[in-house]
Amino acid sequence: ILTTLYGPPAWATKQKFLRGRDLDPAQYRNLALYVTSWVKYLREKEGFPVKYLSLHNEGDSPNRWPLDGSSGNIGHGHDYNAFWRPQEVAAFIPLLRPVLDQNGLVDVGITPGESTVWRNFSNMLYDWAIFDSPEALKGLGLITSHGFGAPEVITSTGTDLLRSRRPELHAWTTSYSWGTMDVRFIELSRQNIYSAKVNALIPWAFIQTLTWVGGDPNPGCAIRVSEDGGYTVLPGYHFYKQLSRAGQPGMAVTAVTTTSGSDVELIGFASNGTRHKDAVVVLNNGRSPARVQLAVRGSAARAFRGFRTTRNAEEKYAPLGVLELKDGELELEVPGGAVATLFAE
Repeated sequence: ILTTLYGPPAWATKQKFLRGRDLDPAQYRNLALYVTSWVKYLREKEGFPVKYLSLHNEGDSPNRWPLDGSSGNIGHGHDYNAFWRPQEVAAFIPLLRPVLDQNGLVDVGITPGESTVWRNFSNMLYDWAIFDSPEALKGLGLITSHGFGAPEVITSTGTDLLRSRRPELHAWTTSYSWGTMDVRFIELSRQNIYSAKVNALIPWAFIQTLTWVGGDPNPGCAIRVSEDGGYTVLPGYHFYKQLSRAGQPGMAVTAVTTTSGSDVELIGFASNGTRHKDAVVVLNNGRSPARVQLAVRGSAARAFRGFRTTRNAEEKYAPLGVLELKDGELELEVPGGAVATLFAE
């Protein structure tokens, strides 16, 4: 579990009211104690396995407030976040680390907060602020950001910079849209994996209710729960299953190559010494069916077992049987808007 300071309490801001824009440096120590107390409560009272503490939710958006910061954030009234300047993130990480340690939370890592999009993590210079502070870079436990947006904003620029000094650092996308709960959701997942170079994906709420004030800004999900406690499994579940069954903890993301101009894209996972099987996710972003010739290198498997979800989830993780490799290649039909997952036999 990763827990996030969605927004600081009023006393931790200069404005001294809820949703105040600016952090009060005089309260840094108390804010560190506050979030540490929250993690201790979750772990010791609730029994939740919290592993990471994130500093902010979309604290990279100063224009959500009036220029003088005289009132709470505007335009995003459901958000309680403050504006975290890069230098504040870099200063807070080394201040928080010993507070966590002194309270027996040595194994809880710190993340730099969750920017609105990956590009903001670098464009707003959070990466450089941490990179230029040896204490902050040492105290960082995980790189995080939201993964919304078009392909041009899904980038690994900031992560690459920090990994140039600490190559072992993992990165997580901590929220991204289900969209219309179809193949485009898997395409957005692919971009986060290969363009943002993340080790893990957390989509926007997997299970949703109808209780959002003003309506859910990202209505797609996997399971929707009604007010009477009933639930509906939506198409998003079946598309997500194609990806989440393939990419398991400890596996490695593999290099993939597709034909230029094709609507077909690939996501590859290698067993990497785990009990999980080598797997390939094949997605067809186009509307027409594609006959895919897939060449597999580096796997000991001689056959792959397939499953498929089609447009509108008409087929739901339907079995495709076993596909034999011939001279290291196999063929499969992928309808337009469909996703197929192949597991090594």
